Amino acid sequence: MTKYEQLVNLAGRRSIFYPASEIYTTTPAGLWSYGCYGVSIRHKLLDIWRKHFVREDGLIEIDGAVLMPADVLKASGHLGKFSDPITVCKKCNAVHRADKILTEVTGHEYREAQTNEELIKALRAHAVKCPACKKGELADVTRSSLMVQAPVGVGRQNECYLRPESCQSIFTDYLRMTKTMRVKLPFGIAQQGKVFRNEISPRQTLIRQIEFYAAEMEMFFDPKHGDYDKFETVKDYPVNIQRAGQEKIEQISAGDLVKNKIVSNQLIAYYLARTQQFFSKLGIPVEVVRFRELPDDERAFYAKEAFDFEVKTSIGWVELVANNYRTDYDLSVHSEGSKKDLSFVDEKSRVLPHVWEISMGFDRTFLVMLEFALKEEKERTFLSLPANLAPLHAGVFPLLSNKPELVSKAEEVYNDLKSCYELFYDESGSIGKRYARMDEIGVPFCITVDFDSLKNNDVTVRERDGTKQIRIKISELREFLFELIAGKKKV
Repeated sequence: MTKYEQLVNLAGRRSIFYPASEIYTTTPAGLWSYGCYGVSIRHKLLDIWRKHFVREDGLIEIDGAVLMPADVLKASGHLGKFSDPITVCKKCNAVHRADKILTEVTGHEYREAQTNEELIKALRAHAVKCPACKKGELADVTRSSLMVQAPVGVGRQNECYLRPESCQSIFTDYLRMTKTMRVKLPFGIAQQGKVFRNEISPRQTLIRQIEFYAAEMEMFFDPKHGDYDKFETVKDYPVNIQRAGQEKIEQISAGDLVKNKIVSNQLIAYYLARTQQFFSKLGIPVEVVRFRELPDDERAFYAKEAFDFEVKTSIGWVELVANNYRTDYDLSVHSEGSKKDLSFVDEKSRVLPHVWEISMGFDRTFLVMLEFALKEEKERTFLSLPANLAPLHAGVFPLLSNKPELVSKAEEVYNDLKSCYELFYDESGSIGKRYARMDEIGVPFCITVDFDSLKNNDVTVRERDGTKQIRIKISELREFLFELIAGKKKV
């Protein structure tokens, strides 16, 4: 069993995430739900994202509507160009992503951006058969829209769609933000929320879904002024870069990225460095990450520069963040589509800003973070999550559930701490099983009331990763737990 498979098994057993509407056999693939512990971890992941980018870098945060009128998506190009190449089995009628089938069969990387003719030629050259029935011939490649339609209105309906990416909300709200938030270039707008794509082949749980979370930031800047005041803080920070057409990954400082013209300006280099730093906070080793520079034939048509942030996992390299220099494409098309002037005007000049995008797949990040946290030992499985990402701060247990005096004391400790910390009180099963249940969902500490607690008014605090234990006075427990979670002390 691969580590990915172990994680999916654990996630289902502990209700971290699991198939949506699973009691119905008619539920389509690509829909997943988060359980109690998954929701808690995801909220904390969002808090770290918000602190790292929104608060520390002074970004504006919005929450745009999920439904968007067709005119927005016509202007952005989604209604005409947002599609995947598909091929249908002539025998069993199974539908497949043409580029994905070719990649799996040949071991060579095929891309959705390749023309239908190129993909058809490859299917015929390799005599690819249907992966579902193993026998059927595959039809010529066509395109299938990824848009999810959602008409609105009674009687005369308005043509609307569920947004395929959250950045379009940012671009349509940009003008209001410039008028109401007293911003100066460069500035950024951030947003986190659900997006929807009618995926042809949803697979690998949270990796490729129909309904998923995205966390996106759009940085608006004047292309004539490339300096960025925060750049000095990351100038010497090494960024893992894989240049287009090269196999090796190089560590290049943010300063050298600008100096050697690998990126256009300091703002872009700054946010590449900040993105890598964010994933280090999640416990993902820097040795397994890279910014893969996309060649001309792989970049989106609007992107002047593009770097996919990828992490090497047990199922291969997984893209977590798309980093694109979108130039002034988005503001230009929305200015034309809405008939509104989206120029940024201040006392010095009028300019149509360019945009650097940092678009993170939130569910994918959640999944990859958990894979690196998952640890297997001979007698136990645990999630080695940082304390600020764990679903609970601590478990509180009486050593024995059939001793009223221990139960009463443990409940007293629990009630005293629960206003400050997220806790789970448990008196079911042996103490070893209770520890194991907390370990599996990543709870960093367990507090146990035993017979010595009755005499000395103290408890045992057990740390998850090393299973070390220490005795702490109950009167000192609140402050001690705070210092443990903040990383100021260790057990």
